[in-house]
Amino acid sequence: MFNYKNTKISYSDSGKGNVVLLLHGFLEDATMWKNIIPHLEKRYRVIAVDLLGHGKSECYGYIHTMEDQADMLFALIADLRLRKVSLIGHSMGGYVALAFAELYPDHIRSMILLNSSAQPDSPERKINRDRAIEVVKKNSTAFVRMAVQNLFSADAHKLVSKQIEALTQQALKTPVQGIIAALEGMKIRIDREALLHFSPYPKLMIAGENDTIIPLEDVKNQTEGTKVALEIIPGGHVSTIEQEAKVLAIIIGFLKKNG
Repeated sequence: MFNYKNTKISYSDSGKGNVVLLLHGFLEDATMWKNIIPHLEKRYRVIAVDLLGHGKSECYGYIHTMEDQADMLFALIADLRLRKVSLIGHSMGGYVALAFAELYPDHIRSMILLNSSAQPDSPERKINRDRAIEVVKKNSTAFVRMAVQNLFSADAHKLVSKQIEALTQQALKTPVQGIIAALEGMKIRIDREALLHFSPYPKLMIAGENDTIIPLEDVKNQTEGTKVALEIIPGGHVSTIEQEAKVLAIIIGFLKKNG
């Protein structure tokens, strides 16, 4: 446990070697990486963080901006006396990774964005965030269940129903303040596509063919004309559940060259 401005931050730290920092998505926590960490820690020092207002980490404010999350991460790596890290961020964790990369570029060795985007919310998406916040205030349990269900296709619900239910149960532990703070923070995040074009370190985006949250075409457009590697895999938004083996193989392959 790490104390950040009187806010408790939970994280795991295992293995030895170059540092890989794992960042989960909205309504997730560091346990989303539990099947991936044992493979990575054989070659790397692996740190998995519960972001502000998620998992066992406390809330810091009414809004958790991506910059707030990035500042917290920088304080953590400074406390651990780490110089450079390879960032792997899923969905919202990718937004945080990009904010960190913009604010603290000298500390990035490489970056993987998993089912994520460098683009800001569209006007329509911002409206939907506001609607979601109102639903959360009235019935957070119903919101969480609906939000998790919407991450997966009908086929996925048949194939990985146990994993989806486990994710739902974990997500239901997220405090209302944490849910709202994250929604507010994601809503106001800025465009960071320039990082895909001009940052010097190796970058990879992993996209799901049927991801309804981060559409494949959007990811293709963002990587076009850049040196960002793009891996397209079957499935939807939570690739670590739907395509765990493929995701792990891609991550290990990338880190062998760039980690």
